[in-house]
Amino acid sequence: MKRTLALLLKFGVTLGIFAAIFLEFFGGYRAVDTAKLRALDAFETTNPAYPGIVSHVRARLRGSALPPARIPVGIDEVCVAAAERHVFVRLADGTVQQFKPLRHCSDRGFTTLYARAADGSFAPVPIADAPAQAYVRIQGYQLVPAELSELWSEVRNLRLSVFLPWFVAAVLVKLLGIFANVWRWQILLRGQGIELGFGYLANTYFIGRYFGIVTPSTMGLDAWRLYETIRLTRRPVECATVLVVERVLGMVGLFMVILLFMPMAGRITHGQSFGELVAAMAPLIGATTIFGLLILLRPSWFRALVRIFPARLRRFAENVIDAATAYADRRAYLLLALGLAVFGQITTTLMYFANAMSLGTQNVHASEVLFASAVMTFGTFVAPSASGEGVRELVFVWLLGSKAGAVKAFLIGNLGFWIEKVPLSVPGGLILLLRRDPSIHAVTREDLERVRREAAAEPRTASAG
Repeated sequence: MKRTLALLLKFGVTLGIFAAIFLEFFGGYRAVDTAKLRALDAFETTNPAYPGIVSHVRARLRGSALPPARIPVGIDEVCVAAAERHVFVRLADGTVQQFKPLRHCSDRGFTTLYARAADGSFAPVPIADAPAQAYVRIQGYQLVPAELSELWSEVRNLRLSVFLPWFVAAVLVKLLGIFANVWRWQILLRGQGIELGFGYLANTYFIGRYFGIVTPSTMGLDAWRLYETIRLTRRPVECATVLVVERVLGMVGLFMVILLFMPMAGRITHGQSFGELVAAMAPLIGATTIFGLLILLRPSWFRALVRIFPARLRRFAENVIDAATAYADRRAYLLLALGLAVFGQITTTLMYFANAMSLGTQNVHASEVLFASAVMTFGTFVAPSASGEGVRELVFVWLLGSKAGAVKAFLIGNLGFWIEKVPLSVPGGLILLLRRDPSIHAVTREDLERVRREAAAEPRTASAG
């Protein structure tokens, strides 16, 4: 029952994110005085020197003076400033609100306002022909400050000569990472005395990815791999141990990649509250990485420590320690598998970099995309969503949206979802169809329990005979 509720929660969160992504609250049109738009205080933009959350708190604690949160910008500079920062406009009532410059800008700068018709509708008019009181499009509260029409326009304007080569590169580099994951799985199995061919494991892995299309996180992949290896080897404890250690190695590898790209994230974190917050967590991430490595390499050190954990966390920690203890005399296997885990995580970040290039993204550096990709991967692990969908797009928008634009940042993440689920998962269904075993089907919890019971009963049957 709890597992079913957890699945429903993940799907509900995913649907909720997507329902809220493009919904805008408190937006619409607001009146401005056309003649005053050329005044020095008519427009403002966010101050790049203004600190993010962490630096803001530090400055307050030290009693340091803070720079202004916004600085004036002239009408001729509004559209240029909007490429990297939020822009605000002074309304007819004297208040200042963020608005949507893209609705007012062209290649000639700020050229368009809106006039209100008798029927209450709003029509764009050149600024030179605008009435004394015209209207601007206000930016309301929105998870992704963009509209579906803008997304569709971005997709329609893609240059295939740029998109296709980089898209193929993204698929290939991620495929390389998948094969590294298969090799890591093979090495960990070998560390438990289980010898299985790379070809068989690769086929099993892709079939698991196929079932994972419709299951949250890596549930379909892990369940299928566990079912298949137990069914073939009749060694449920060792097969389960491998997956536990693999999961810990994957998380440690991810933290190592985040730390690797952290020094290159200076551009993205400056003035960016979310990015700065992640950068401030570097000591915690580093400590967690060292802690994970020690658990894997020296699990006996932590057996007494887990007694102070809450019951559910204690059971999980004990399972991890037991699994790591199984490799106490095979640490070389763990280190090689850890290297492959790091390599696999790096290929994921490179895939998203290729996505950014395929979309013709400007104003961002490679280091920024790589750092954002690593943070996004961590976000998909911890957020309760189905396969990370919705989370990856939001993280990219939060980290890259101010430079790349919300639409391109959203598409960088969303394109990764389609690469993962179509060209790199659907072929698993073809492999499944071509297998000779007609009884193969999507594995359920009951299947896993049955095959475990059968495997556990075999030694007793053999000894009785």
